[in-house]
Amino acid sequence: MKKIYIILFILFCFSCEDDITNNTPAFQALVNGSNEWIAENYTVSIQNNQLSISGANQTGVISIVVDSPQVDQYNLYSWTDNFAVFQDTLQYSTQNDGIGSVAYLSDGFVQIQEIDNLNNTISGNFHFDAYNGTGEYTVNVSEGIFYKIPVNSEVQD
Repeated sequence: MKKIYIILFILFCFSCEDDITNNTPAFQALVNGSNEWIAENYTVSIQNNQLSISGANQTGVISIVVDSPQVDQYNLYSWTDNFAVFQDTLQYSTQNDGIGSVAYLSDGFVQIQEIDNLNNTISGNFHFDAYNGTGEYTVNVSEGIFYKIPVNSEVQD
């Protein structure tokens, strides 16, 4: 009987994995280190050579914009054209810096790891620290991933 419990315990331990490939497509992150944010809906578009990734759920919206969408890593700072936004009751952006010191700068990155032209999807990861418009409040978005999200390519005149 003891062997059965041990076998069941081992099976239970190995079956409890959090594999993102089982959630295809996916867009998720941690907000302020402990709040798991998982998009209920999302969109990816490429317009005028600018990539926009946006997802929303009941607690907030995450949007990421980068120029020149290619497999690469893009820094997110207040002085770059690439930026990220988190919006709940306030809007936080990497285009805003904090008040008080040069140590309060928004930062982050988005890494595009795969652009699958055959299936028209995109995958990568991101993290960022952003401030609200007054620079008084901050949000930390970490362990962000987007996986196999369909891309809507449109050309605007």
